[in-house]
This record gives sequence, structure tokens and C-alpha cells, in this order.
Amino acid sequence: MRKIYLLVILTFVASILLFISSFVYLDRYNHKTYHYNVSIEGQYAGSTRIDAFITEERRIYKSASSLPFNELFTEEKSRLDLSRDYELQDYQKELSANGAAYKFYLENKNGSISFLCRGQSRFAYLGNIPIWKKTFIFEEDSLLTYLPIIENYDFKRGGSQGFNSRICFPYKFIPPLKRFVTLTSIKDEYLKIDRRKIKTENLILKIKGYPQGSVWVAKSDRSVVLLEIPSIGLKFTRSFIPKELKPKERVIKNDAYISKDISFGGKTNQLAGTLTVPKKEGPSPAVLLIWGAGPHDRNYMGLFNSMADYLSTNGFCVLRFDKRGVASSGGSATSVTPDDEYGDLVWALNYLASQKDVDSQRIALIAHSEGAFNALKLASENNNIKKIVLMAPSIYPEGKISEEYLRYIAEKWKWGEDYVSLVKMCEKETAGKAGASTHDWGYIMGKRCYLKNMRPDASASSAAINSVAASVLTLTGKLDDEMPSQSAEMIDKALADSGNQDHSIRCYSYLGHFLGKKTSDGIYRTFYEPDKEVLVNIKDWLNVPVKEPAKEDISLTGAK
Repeated sequence: MRKIYLLVILTFVASILLFISSFVYLDRYNHKTYHYNVSIEGQYAGSTRIDAFITEERRIYKSASSLPFNELFTEEKSRLDLSRDYELQDYQKELSANGAAYKFYLENKNGSISFLCRGQSRFAYLGNIPIWKKTFIFEEDSLLTYLPIIENYDFKRGGSQGFNSRICFPYKFIPPLKRFVTLTSIKDEYLKIDRRKIKTENLILKIKGYPQGSVWVAKSDRSVVLLEIPSIGLKFTRSFIPKELKPKERVIKNDAYISKDISFGGKTNQLAGTLTVPKKEGPSPAVLLIWGAGPHDRNYMGLFNSMADYLSTNGFCVLRFDKRGVASSGGSATSVTPDDEYGDLVWALNYLASQKDVDSQRIALIAHSEGAFNALKLASENNNIKKIVLMAPSIYPEGKISEEYLRYIAEKWKWGEDYVSLVKMCEKETAGKAGASTHDWGYIMGKRCYLKNMRPDASASSAAINSVAASVLTLTGKLDDEMPSQSAEMIDKALADSGNQDHSIRCYSYLGHFLGKKTSDGIYRTFYEPDKEVLVNIKDWLNVPVKEPAKEDISLTGAK
């Protein structure tokens, strides 16, 4: 009898173990995890983890990326939900930088998609965008979006196979773009990954108007082993031993000046920055550095700390600071308006002028990209600003897309008229959402959005330009792929038309948007180093005495 009891107990235990093991097996089958190391231009940039799940109703893909070497966005999280037969349900992505976040959402309802992008205090929305059946989401730098497309590639048939897709721009505030993705199998190849030799099939990725890429897929389980896009220097490599590297802090020290961490502003919005002061007797001329659009800190991706070092070495006090709600500055980045940002710059200008080491009659502004609008506005309202340097300037404030700029981008990226119309419709619908409520905050697609910042701005950029009496130097790069040269020309013409006689443009044939070199060395976070000739030109121009308006000789006039 004891043997029978023992046999029953053993059978029961075995059944339980078999039951549990079946769930473990199913979980392994329905949940797969992949790790990748990311490199940019041959240097390690970070790592990505991708999880793929299959449930009774959906296919779910999640990714979490740590990109500590990136110049701005250092964390990324994505989630893509598809039906079992790969129909798009939802897509969302979050990009983090300096304590601020950009969030992107797509939602499929009844065969059309709605789009929402939120970044700092801005948003863009467009609903009821028609899509093809089985449309895939694609981003060239997001490995997550490659997986469903590769899973739908028929490896038995091989050759070239095409897929309808929507190209997403998670931080550009424009709706997804319709594109046709083609995968072509060309050869089998063995790759060595973390001492493992893996047999792969090499696929060529082609999209009209986009860089060509190569994907290597494991023959055993069709997982991505390697992805390369040579034209932008991007590479994802499968890893069974993920790297964990941390960039060193890039600190520029120079005995020619004193560097001070400072704070200024209101009680609830204390702003943090750095003031560099030359070691010399008496007050010095000063410069306030003004960043472009985005959640930027005082170093502005390396551009500003390099400029501050050079200018302070050559006798200038330089102030740079973190934007409101970014890095060490107080306040909220999610509810800041253009007027708030301008007010913060006024605080910075007043702080700079109040320092005993600063010659308050010799303060200059150096602004990059969209920062040009604020620089011109500051100069139009402050006669003590005698000089302005505009680097790759935009005549429009952040969030305002001009017809000229839209056409420039459309031509550059080969957008069709249908997509240009879609972008315009997005602007109109975004403004409509913001204007439909008198409240500062509202919900769109179930997400809380700051409405106030997206309402029509009564201030015009031309009004600021027409009132600028300061001397203006505009610098552009012929290789600038972000800002059309017409923007600088429009500013220069507007200054001339307003009667300002002290303005000039310099164009550097070998430089791009940041007028310097982008450095990714795998040691420090990626940074921009301003070109030496640009720095020398700025310094020499700042040192030239300001032209005083000609004064009428009263005595001579009286003699006549």
C-alpha cells in the first residue's frame, strides 16, 4: 500500500513539474530577448536590449537603449504593438536628454492612424492619416522597427521583396512619411560574434531617398546579428556579453581665466550656468551664448564650452547656462513658452551686466540656429548690446515653420507634394487643437499636452529685425543640411532694408550646421568643436570698435 501511495505522489509531482516546464517552454517560445552594442563612426556609443513577445492576440516588441555617448539624447524606450498577422496597432517612443523628454505616439483606429509628438512644451498632432493594409513602422536608427519587416521576408523565395512602411521622425514634430522598403538577399556569410561563429544571410536594405543599409540575419533563428548603415556610420552588433562603458566628463581647464558656477533668475525658476572671467585688471567685454531649439544644457553639445574657453582666453567674460527645466536649472521644461525663454535670457543679460568684471557697455550676443530670433529681439530692446554674431541662423522662433524652410526640407528629403500638404495639415490641426480650449493644458490621444505654447504668436520676427541697431555678423556653412542659406540672406536683407548699415555675412565652404567638427572618440560624450578659423573671425570681429552713427557738425552748418 505504501508503494502505491508513493507512486501516486511521484506521479502527482511529475505532473506538476511537467506542467510548470511546459509554461517555461512556452514562455521561452513566446518571449525572446536580444542584446546589441551600438557604435557610431567606429566608436562605441551604447547598448540596446530588445524583447519580443507573442500573445494570443498581439505581437509586442520593446526596446530600451542606453546611449551615454550621444551628443544629446542618451536614453531611448520604444514599444511596437502589432496584431498576430502584423497589422499595426500602436507605436510609442520616448527620447531623454538632460532631464527632458520627447515622446512620440502612433495609434491605429479603423484603418487610419493618429499621430502625436510631445517635446518639452511643444506638441504636434494629426489624426485620420490613411494607411495601406499591413503597413510597417520604420526608423533607420531603431533596430526594433527592423524585426517585423525581417520576419515577413520570405527567405525561401529570396531575392528582392518590398514592404509598405511609414518612416517616423520622433523629435521632428512632423507626421510619419510613406515609404517603400526593399530587402534583397545577396549571400550567406559567417560572422564572428563574441567568440561565436554564426552563419548568416546578408540582406541589402533600400529606401528611396535614404541611405542604403545591410542586415545580417542568423540562419538558425532569423534573429538580426548585425546591422550597418555606412553613410551615417551606424552599426548594431549582436552581443552575448553586453558592454557597460561610461563616458568620461570632458572638462576644459585653462589658467588664463576663472570659471565660476553661478545661478540667477526668479525664486521658482533659478537658472544655473557658468561664467568664465579672464585673469586681468579691470572690466572686460562680455558675451552671452544663446543655444538653438531643444533641451540643451550650458555646454550645448560641446560647442559652447569650447567657445567660452577660446573667448575667455582672449579677454572676454562669457556666460552660458542651462535652459529652464534642463540639467541643473529649475522650473519645468514641459510648460515653458517662448516668452519664458526670452525672459530667462533677459535675466541672464542683466546678471552679466551687473558683474564687476564686466564692461556693461561692451556686451555681445552669440546665438546659434533658432537662438538668432531671441538674440535679435534682445538687441532690439537693449541699446547696450553693440554686437551680435548669428551662427547658422533661423529667422523664425522655435516651432514656427516657414514656407521657405518647408520647401528646402522637402527638396532635400525628396518629399512629394502630398506629404508637404500633410505637414501643412498637421500644423493647422495642431493649432486648432490648441485654440479650441482656453486652458493651458489639455488631453490629446489620452496624453496631457501643453496647449498654451502652440497658440498663434502675435510677435513677428521682422519687427525685431527692423529695430536692431547693433552691428551684426552672420556666419553660415555651405554644407549645412539643417538650415537653408536663404535664412541668413533674408536676415541680412531685412537689416539692410531697416537702415542698419553695419552687417555682413561670411560663408565657410567646408563647414556644416555647427560650424565645426563632430567628434566621437569613444572616450567622451560626442561633441562639436568649433572650427578654429570661425573662432578667430568671431574674436577679431568682436574686437573691432563699433561704428558710431555720423553726427551733424552744427558749427559748420551755422557758418553756412
